[in-house]
Amino acid sequence: MAEAARYFQEMKRKGADIWHDFVDDVYRNQRKTLIILSTGILLAVVFAGIILFSQKQIKASLVDRMAFDQLPSEKVQPLHYQSADQTIQQTKAISVMFSQPHGEALDQVYQLIADQEDELNRTFYYYPIVYDTGFFTDTYQVDPNKVTFVFYEEGVEKNRFTFDSFEHPETEFIPELNRLPMWTIRSLDEDE
Repeated sequence: MAEAARYFQEMKRKGADIWHDFVDDVYRNQRKTLIILSTGILLAVVFAGIILFSQKQIKASLVDRMAFDQLPSEKVQPLHYQSADQTIQQTKAISVMFSQPHGEALDQVYQLIADQEDELNRTFYYYPIVYDTGFFTDTYQVDPNKVTFVFYEEGVEKNRFTFDSFEHPETEFIPELNRLPMWTIRSLDEDE
C-alpha cells in the first residue's frame, strides 16, 4: 500500500513538473505560442468552412440525381437548389413547378407532359422539394405534398394552380399550364 502511495505521489510530481515546464515554456516563448495558436485557429476555421461548403455541394448533387434524372421533356428544365431562389427573383417571367421528386401525382404530371408534349407551348422550371419543407411552405406558400405550378413576374407571384385541382387532368392540365403566364387575362375575367 505504501508503495502504491509513493508511486501515485511520484506520478503527481511528474505531472506537476510537466505542467510547470509547459507554462514556463509558454511564457518564455510567447511569440511561438501565439503563432501556433493562431495557426490552429485558422486551420479550424478553414476546416469548418470546407465542411459547410461540401455539405451544400453534396445536397445539391443529391437533389440533381434524385429529381432531375427523370425529367420527361426538354420543356421541363431543372431549377438548381443553389440558385433557384435568386433565379425566381431576378428572372423577368418564369413558370415554376414545385413538387417532391416522387409520388403518384408527379408521375401523372410527367406522363401527361410526355404524352402531350407537342401541345405544351412553353418551358417551365422544376424546383424539387427535398430539404426543409417548412421553407417552401413559408416562402412560396406551397404544400410539399402537392404538385404546384406558379408563374412569377420579376419575382412576384402572379398566378398559380395545383395539379390535384383538375377533375379531368388528361384534358385540362396542359391547356391550364399553357395559360399560366396569362395572369392579366385571368384577372380581367375575374373582375367581370
